Amino acid sequence: FLDGAPGADDTTAPYSVPWDTTTASNGSHTLTAVARDAAGNSATSTPVTVTVSNAPAPPAAVKRYEETDPSVSFGPGWIRDGGQFGWSGGSAMESQTPGAQATFAFTGTSVTWLGMRGPDSGIARVSIDGAFVSQVDMFARSYEVHVPVFVAKGLASGSHTLTIEVTGLKNTDSQAATSPFAVVVVDAFDVPTHVVSHIQDTDPDWSYSGNWTFNDTTRSWSGWMASISSGPGAQASLPFNGTSVSWIGYRGPDAGIARVYIDGSFVAEVDLYYSDPRIQAILFTSPALADGNHTITIEATGLKNPASSGTLVVVDAIDVMRPGTRFEETEAAASFSGSWVQGNLNRAWSLGTAAETGVAGASVTFTFTGTEVSWIGCRKLSTGIADVYLDGVFQTEIDTFQAPPIEGYQHTMFTASGLANGTHTLTIVVTGRTNPAAFNNLIVIDAFDVRP
Repeated sequence: FLDGAPGADDTTAPYSVPWDTTTASNGSHTLTAVARDAAGNSATSTPVTVTVSNAPAPPAAVKRYEETDPSVSFGPGWIRDGGQFGWSGGSAMESQTPGAQATFAFTGTSVTWLGMRGPDSGIARVSIDGAFVSQVDMFARSYEVHVPVFVAKGLASGSHTLTIEVTGLKNTDSQAATSPFAVVVVDAFDVPTHVVSHIQDTDPDWSYSGNWTFNDTTRSWSGWMASISSGPGAQASLPFNGTSVSWIGYRGPDAGIARVYIDGSFVAEVDLYYSDPRIQAILFTSPALADGNHTITIEATGLKNPASSGTLVVVDAIDVMRPGTRFEETEAAASFSGSWVQGNLNRAWSLGTAAETGVAGASVTFTFTGTEVSWIGCRKLSTGIADVYLDGVFQTEIDTFQAPPIEGYQHTMFTASGLANGTHTLTIVVTGRTNPAAFNNLIVIDAFDVRP
């Protein structure tokens, strides 16, 4: 008997009954055995208390549905864009027509809409199963393509329909405020949603060797800037924690050939030539990796396709995928105290926004259930020092300063792992203090990542 409920019978000696613990919830349970004979006599054993601690189920494989998939349908008012940007799958659909709708039919408990944020992007209404969910403002000061613009989690298991409706509205800071443009882009959908960190080429974890030109702003790079090389042997390496990684860069008529290494082992040679320029293109995605720490290295070879006029290799950004759930700073699980500036749109933040303040004593407390948590924030010249607490206990002081021109957006500032499975709180307190080299004391809260 499990907690008083009868289980399987065994009528043949030696007596034993297997028990699949995954059918029981984690926690304390009581087991008893009852012996019976042919005459109807019975005896009950002394109860035994056991603790069930099942490992979390492996995450479901993420499937990407391009905008060309039969599960995606578009009404009037949409056009296909295969222009300067390197869209997921090579193309995307865009619209500026108020009332134009796109629908995506899917099965699952979560979904991510991948689109574009930019200076001339507009506002869309999103509904799920016919019920309005959110108005999504896709304005950003730099162009960011094939990035999450909307995420829905915690849906009932089963079939759903996501509907995107163009409003024709736009952010008052948008370039579109003085022009007719308020663009809404549908590039792809991911089911289920997963944790993705978009790491810029300026992140402090990068290491570069050889001949590189940094902070190039000649094109609409992610985060405004990219790092460029054409010299043979030049390398860029980034350590990361996750199960997959994608390199975002440039294809074009003057692009060369690069080699990619994971954890020091050669993985692929990538010919970057394309007849027309493609910016923020997905150049390489790793095979599935063991969940843990890895390093990606990109090497310029100095070689090129015979049709290419150059040997350029561009590192613009890296997308890191890992198991778990991302909670944005706008979600109810994050409780802010004190004076914060919410909805900062000035950088390539997770899902477009972040919160920041330099007011001493201001804090944010994130309540979560899981065994690992990470604070996603920012390192730059104007960021200060914060204290971190877990379940009310001081953990460490974090100096978020980073000397220019290096800036780290969607940067993992702090991680606590190996926690007891249950509910916890992570609190970040602004100290108001700074590194002597910093010119401001801001603390940025972009998101939190949780593993079960």
